[in-house]
Formats: sequence, structure tokens, C-alpha cells
Amino acid sequence: MVGYRRTHNYPHGTPVPLVLLDIVMAILLGLWVFLVPGHWPRAVAIIAVFLVIAFVDTRLHRHYERTGQAVRIPRPKVVVKFSQGMPVPMLAARLAFFVTVAIMVVFGVAPVADSTARIGIIACVFALIGVAVLNLSLERRYVNTGHAKEVDVSGSGNA
Repeated sequence: MVGYRRTHNYPHGTPVPLVLLDIVMAILLGLWVFLVPGHWPRAVAIIAVFLVIAFVDTRLHRHYERTGQAVRIPRPKVVVKFSQGMPVPMLAARLAFFVTVAIMVVFGVAPVADSTARIGIIACVFALIGVAVLNLSLERRYVNTGHAKEVDVSGSGNA
């Protein structure tokens, strides 16, 4: 699909139905960009078509995998495990995520001026990005200092 990381290799070439689905997804993306702004019924229809295409794409990949036409690309799934419980800064970073989301929801439903709500929601988006960076950097720091370990939890062959 358009914009996604490849999950399968096709030794004998990508089957035509998958190529057609990729073309339809690119057309759907163009429709989203040019037809949706200001028209929520079109947005609902395009989302419904996207979900149908995603379902068909998944089914086709499974079918080609079962018939041997596709080879799944293994990817490791790694989680960070803390040996002595989660440190307080990590808990604070995760709590900050939920607090920021709650503030964003309040800006969305509270009876405030649209301009105030817009500025508040945009500030919350930037705050969420900051919280994500903080969370990732704290995890990396704890792994590098030995307070945590990265553990591969991918199944046997089901990456």
C-alpha cells in the first residue's frame, strides 16, 4: 500500500491485484487531498473505501503467503524491560501524555472561543511530540546505563 513499509517479498514479481490496489490507494489519496476539505460526507465515503481496500490488501497478502508466492520479511519486535520497576521519570513522562491528551479534549469540548481552542489544541500537539521525544530519550538513556534491557518479543518466525 502507498506509504507503508514493505512486509513481504515476491520472488516471482508482485501480483497484478496488489499493483492495482496500490494504484487505487494513490488515487484515493489524491481524492482525499482535493475533495475532502469542508465536505465530511466525502470524508466518510473515502475512509470507508480505504478500510475496504486495506482489508482486501491484507487478505491478498495472506493468500499469497499461504500459496508460496510471498515471503514474509521478518522484523524484530523489541520492548524495553525495567529490572527494578519503572523509574519515576518514565512514569512522569507517560502521565504527561495522558494529561496532555485530557487538556486537548477539554479544549475541544469546552465552550471557549474557536481561536483559543485552536491555539490550545495546536500547543497540545507540540506538547505530545515533546513528550514522545522525552519518552524515547529516557528509554534510550536507561538502556545505555544498564537500568533497562531491550528484549526481543517477536515470535518464532512471526515477526
